[in-house]
Amino acid sequence: MEWLRAQVKRGMNPRTYILVTLLLAALAWIHSMDERQRALRAKASAAGSTAPVPAVAVAAGAKHGPSTPTEAGWGRDPFANRFGVVPGSAGTARPAQRGQPGPAPTGLYLQGVMNGPAGRTALINGDVYREGERIGSREVLQIGTRSVLLLDNGTVTTLTLRGDGS
Repeated sequence: MEWLRAQVKRGMNPRTYILVTLLLAALAWIHSMDERQRALRAKASAAGSTAPVPAVAVAAGAKHGPSTPTEAGWGRDPFANRFGVVPGSAGTARPAQRGQPGPAPTGLYLQGVMNGPAGRTALINGDVYREGERIGSREVLQIGTRSVLLLDNGTVTTLTLRGDGS
């Protein structure tokens, strides 16, 4: 309090008065919300309820009353649409389509294709490669917009970018 009096004597900036007033008002509001929450908890414990007390709505200018908790399981799981997993199938693998042989597993995964000032580069298994570079015994032949051609002992393998590319 002495600091405030000393600042008033020196001629504090009017904006500082406004900011201090807003700060004190915010602290008073938080204290009142805390007291209201304590009263609800005391009321619930006096009634013998073991259920958790719902939180008091804290949105400034809320006109709709207290907030209600959201049900479990709402919304979409952002990790549900992984490669090889059908949404809603609880982690089961997607069945292979008949009539189309799947690509031979190479242990390499194309993660992205980038266009830059040095030309196209491909992100394969976390490493960046350009055309002509080698990945172990394989050589990068061509980098397309969504695929990479690899040459391995006379066999050409295509790595394709999975998903919609975003």
